[in-house]
Amino acid sequence: MDNSAFAEPDFKFKTIGVAGLGLIGGSMAKTIREKYPCKLLGYDKRNEVNDYLDESGFLDGVLGEDNIGECDLIIVALYPGVTVDYVKSMLPYIQKGSIVTDCCGIKKAVCDSLSKECASYGVRFVGAHPMAGIEKSGYDYSFAGLFDNASMILCRDEYTDENAIGELSEFYLKLGFGQIKESNPVEHDRVIAYTSQLAHVVSGAYIKGSTCDTRYGFSAGSFKDMTRVAFLNETMWTELFLENGESLSKEIAELILHLDEFKEAIDNNDRDKLFTLLKEGRLAKENDERKEQIWKEKFM
Repeated sequence: MDNSAFAEPDFKFKTIGVAGLGLIGGSMAKTIREKYPCKLLGYDKRNEVNDYLDESGFLDGVLGEDNIGECDLIIVALYPGVTVDYVKSMLPYIQKGSIVTDCCGIKKAVCDSLSKECASYGVRFVGAHPMAGIEKSGYDYSFAGLFDNASMILCRDEYTDENAIGELSEFYLKLGFGQIKESNPVEHDRVIAYTSQLAHVVSGAYIKGSTCDTRYGFSAGSFKDMTRVAFLNETMWTELFLENGESLSKEIAELILHLDEFKEAIDNNDRDKLFTLLKEGRLAKENDERKEQIWKEKFM
């Protein structure tokens, strides 16, 4: 099929497929439709979503074995294990030279399973992780502005095609991402255990406090900030936590160590120690914000 009418000259991908139309995949599809002229195919496990989007004209077709070979780019926004199974099942139908990328919150398990396999079919796989989201899930909560100024992480391994990294970087910047962060699967999973997964653990533990039943009228921004991400998809996050268990367990252990320092100071009525711990936290936050600003000035 001639898809030349769908893409402008400086937009490389003429046909894009999005597999998984939940919060992330749905937002990807909506952003692509708004900002990137192309033929757009989509697939979701819920047939009612496929039917609605196809009949409404939002999609140019439902993504499947019969048309996935048209795609220059395939974005898979499914759970990690399902992502691996889906890509492997579709590899015989995907055209050589096309790019397959994912949106999973862990990278090593996905890249280890797909990078070499895709390369053997002549398909270029790049592990990716859009650093954006809200506490809700599903297509109904997806929206085109979700990725505005967000960071997109692209991971290299020994099978990565460098041109694919460049093509995806250009593509995601056109979608409104603020910066591209290049990494590798091991580094990604180690750091994400701290920046994302640990926050969800803390939020889930904190909201279970017995005093929560009497907090109404006593809470403000700090409570909402601490508990926001407890509103999660437990099926997906269980898989993410266990696939990155070693790194996440280390982060939990370090957090417990720091919490124990506070508890000991309070139990012992040690004013000087408590003052020092609070000051250390404030200075660490100031230093973190200063380093983040330096990073933004250098890379954004």
